[in-house]
Amino acid sequence: MRDPRLMGAAVVALVCACGQDATSGKAAPAPLEARPTAPAAAPSGPAVATPAGSPGDTCRSWAELDPATLPPLPETPYTATFDRVWRTVLEKHFDPTLACKDWPALRAEYGAKLTAVADAPAAYKVMNDLLETLGQSHFKVVPPFSGAEPDDKAGGPARVPVHVRMIGEQLVVVDPKVGGVASGVPAGAALVKIGDKTAEALIERARSEAMRPGEVAYHAAFEASRALSCQPGQKRSLTYLDPGARDTSVTKDVTCVTPPGELVSLGNLRDLPTTVEHRMLPSEGSGGKKIGYIAFNYWMLPMVERVKAAMTDLRGQGMEALVLDLRGNPGGVGAMSIPVARLLLQESGSLGKLQFREFAQEFNVTGDPNAFAGPVIVLVDEGTASTSEIFAAGLRDLGRVRVAGARASAGAALPSLLERLDNGALLQYVVGDYHSAKGTVAEGDGVGPDITAVETRADFVAGRDPVLAAAMAAFDTKSP
Repeated sequence: MRDPRLMGAAVVALVCACGQDATSGKAAPAPLEARPTAPAAAPSGPAVATPAGSPGDTCRSWAELDPATLPPLPETPYTATFDRVWRTVLEKHFDPTLACKDWPALRAEYGAKLTAVADAPAAYKVMNDLLETLGQSHFKVVPPFSGAEPDDKAGGPARVPVHVRMIGEQLVVVDPKVGGVASGVPAGAALVKIGDKTAEALIERARSEAMRPGEVAYHAAFEASRALSCQPGQKRSLTYLDPGARDTSVTKDVTCVTPPGELVSLGNLRDLPTTVEHRMLPSEGSGGKKIGYIAFNYWMLPMVERVKAAMTDLRGQGMEALVLDLRGNPGGVGAMSIPVARLLLQESGSLGKLQFREFAQEFNVTGDPNAFAGPVIVLVDEGTASTSEIFAAGLRDLGRVRVAGARASAGAALPSLLERLDNGALLQYVVGDYHSAKGTVAEGDGVGPDITAVETRADFVAGRDPVLAAAMAAFDTKSP
């Protein structure tokens, strides 16, 4: 069974393999001798330029720190795992100053908190609290059990066939079907309860998980997705406000289905259902242009040929402009962005650079004289992350695309790896920093739209897609 929490965390993270094994990592360091002791002063180290600071700012580098010189941590059942998490970040983070944090002092502070935890979930929370001090995406310890609480064990590889997003302060069904399988729940329904989990509780959990206000909608959709995961053929009870009956509360048992699509595996991510959709859009609202539409749900290398085939088919139908829908696409393998970008670039260019601890990787794209030359608009939402953000930010800085959306993308563009910890737990950790060719940083604020549309629950009740409509209308104006 795939852990749905791992799905949400890790798919976003695996921006690029960069020649490394994303799941092997190093062998765990030997645990330090465990006995209570007072924390010592942090060792000194060479000062280096602060990556995020103003010119002249310096921070202490921990690159030469020998952990064996630090005082031992208090002895608990979770100390060895905590120490491995702390050491992995020390050794592999792209920034040797660790965002100007006193990493040895934080080790002592959070390691001491393990003495007060009552169980494993509380211990993993301490580890995640340590990682959150870095203020960056793609840091997470995923426990070895399924989900965040034992009652999530009912989850599975199937799902209730609905797509849910946070619109306003509600969890709204924006698509009442998955892969052509209808749920029977009306579009625009506001979920009140999924199984025994209330929408209010899911949104509150999303607020607690988010580091920035702009992340709440992403986490809310993720929490809803977790709650909607289940075993094939299992029924899940949904309570919702029915927009067709003046928001009368309705409870319906919905059968879970396995999402369609070619299954692709990468590292710890197994059997991801990948889809590539393409079609010509209706001419109404497009200024008479023949507009093609392509959407795909992950950046996985086996999908490149399917995207190329979609482009070939649309161009054969006389496509004059393209909408590339990356809404809800959480990322994948960064290397896929290069051949897809080449379909749109007649001249060579760079999508940006990933700076790792010891080397840099440039996303250089060799131009193709036969590439599609018409205007392109990329659609984003709070679920657009990682490789999707690198692609959108890179091509926009090259002047090749515009971006449309109701809000900025997820702001989670840092590449990361997965490493297995004790007892099957997984550590997701950042290994690089991204900047576009013009210095744009997608991490944090995300990729903001050039074309902004307002989404309301009423739009989804009526079957409208205001973001797509705004993109189509924008082809009437001057564009790349």
